[in-house]
Amino acid sequence: MSKVYKSNGSAEVNNGSFKRILIKLLKTILMLILLFSFFVYWLFFDINRLPHGEFLSESLSPDGKYKIKFYLINGGATTAYGVRGELCYKNGLKIRNIYWNYPEDKADVKWINNHVVIINGHRLDIFKDSFDFRKESLKRLIEKLRSKKTKFHGK
Repeated sequence: MSKVYKSNGSAEVNNGSFKRILIKLLKTILMLILLFSFFVYWLFFDINRLPHGEFLSESLSPDGKYKIKFYLINGGATTAYGVRGELCYKNGLKIRNIYWNYPEDKADVKWINNHVVIINGHRLDIFKDSFDFRKESLKRLIEKLRSKKTKFHGK
């Protein structure tokens, strides 16, 4: 005759607590990954953390409310110069960086109207847009890979 043991549900309780601990651990790991990713972006890719540079020139908007100050960025002996453009009020109060290009050593500016400007061939709405060569390089790489894929598949 076999003995039958009554289960008090402790195995289910332990299994449930294990799942809760695992979920909390996964949430914590995900949060740490997100914080680390944000920190890396802020440290290396945020356009507002660019080096100051040496004053190059400035350009005033047609209505005189805004100006863009351009700075020449020297990356060191083994790199070329870059140009950074910051949007300012006429009184000099900085709003934000709107232009960052490398390699470049001059800023050719043409205002289309009071809020649209062309800087070295890049058209920007000063309230909405910014140009960062690092992001544009990635866009060009993705487009190049897509075009190779379509050529290969004949689409």
